[in-house]
Amino acid sequence: MRILMLEDNSELSELVARYLSQHFVIDVLKTAEEASDYIDQFFYDVVLLDRDIDGEDVGMSLIPKIKAKNSDTGIIVISAYGSIADKISGLNLGADDYLDKPFDNDELLARIEALARRHQSSLEINLNGLMCNTSMKQLHFNGAIVPLTRKESDLFFYLLKKRGAIVSKEELLDALYLNPQNISSNTIDVTIGHIRKKLPIKVITTIKTRGYTIA
Repeated sequence: MRILMLEDNSELSELVARYLSQHFVIDVLKTAEEASDYIDQFFYDVVLLDRDIDGEDVGMSLIPKIKAKNSDTGIIVISAYGSIADKISGLNLGADDYLDKPFDNDELLARIEALARRHQSSLEINLNGLMCNTSMKQLHFNGAIVPLTRKESDLFFYLLKKRGAIVSKEELLDALYLNPQNISSNTIDVTIGHIRKKLPIKVITTIKTRGYTIA
């Protein structure tokens, strides 16, 4: 699984990241602006949001954006604001869980895994025998892993999320890169080519002048 953590306390974020990185891929951001950019660029299975960033209650403002991009992304609000009203506020915005500070890393791990199980029914998609695990971002065919690089995986699973729609190169660039204006559109063609060479069956279709699709 891939996790984003928004936390401006360096000591806490380093401790938690060191612990969770034994189990998952984790990106740690210190500002809401950085977190917003990463949410635009990547897909996350779980997002951990600290409410209070640099003295401002801004962490929960990202919840609608996260859920709009992928409703299956689990959100855990982590905060020193622990009143019932605070928890209800977070849950009403779309958070899946609320964890008070201070917390135990083992409890955090258990809650993350519980969120993953909750969304288990939508985690795996079968494309004519190509098994696509959207949580682990892994592909399997006849029991063997199809090895993709991180960028290849991000591109493939973005197309999979948009399954049935034609996705333009411009949209893919915007989704996969922080500064798409500095990236050649040919990069998408090259990455698609690399993915196709690795896939055992034809999955990605080119729609001339319009983009790519997974049917």
